Amino acid sequence: MRRSERLWHLLYEYGWTEHFSGVWVTGLDLSGLGRRLGVKAGDARLCDRAALSQILLDSYGDGATIIWADRLNDDWLQIIEPQGAACSTAMAELSGDGGRAVGVAWGPGGVRDLRYAVDGEEITRFSVTIPDRRSGRVPDALDTAAQGLLFDLDDSGWRTDPELPPAWTAFEEWFIALQEGGGVEGDLEGQEPLPPEFATLYEWSLNGYHPALATSITSALALVGRITGKEIDREWLSGSHPCMSIPLKG
Repeated sequence: MRRSERLWHLLYEYGWTEHFSGVWVTGLDLSGLGRRLGVKAGDARLCDRAALSQILLDSYGDGATIIWADRLNDDWLQIIEPQGAACSTAMAELSGDGGRAVGVAWGPGGVRDLRYAVDGEEITRFSVTIPDRRSGRVPDALDTAAQGLLFDLDDSGWRTDPELPPAWTAFEEWFIALQEGGGVEGDLEGQEPLPPEFATLYEWSLNGYHPALATSITSALALVGRITGKEIDREWLSGSHPCMSIPLKG
């Protein structure tokens, strides 16, 4: 595993590499978060990752936003939003009254812009895959914090990275040929047998992996960690945290 991809691989362990939405807020506790979202924090259910998966299955299609939220550290709440968008679309509101909020998300449509709001106003919004595409009242507000991180989907520097899995180049050629030949992702029936050395890389690819993308996503999460003072980590993801359902507003 390349160190520049470490947080992508962390989320891969928990099944959150194809789709992920995270919002981090300061200036709120869980009760305050619930009030701003229109739900009672007392209605939250404490759950681990497995229980969260069942809640998501039970609520699928009802339009509700499901959030899994708890303290990241003394100052910041970490909110994972695996279904819906009540938090990621309300960052200005969540940062109101002197607070701050930062959000990172991606899905089948690609990686969304990283957003940073302060005291109810979006300060910075920038692409984590296309350098220099940014907006907001202070577009370069996070430049100092982002120094040394890599945000460029077209960067090919990974090809000469000594940490790149040795089989990746050969696998990439094989995978492209498979797709061009009409192979169905996730189903190799009727295709040439999967070379054993490609098994792990094939599974990564089915979950959205590419070296440049994994680096961009890891850089975005690392930047969030620099802002909040703590990165998302295995200890938090393996723990039990309050889960809340936010009904679709009619």
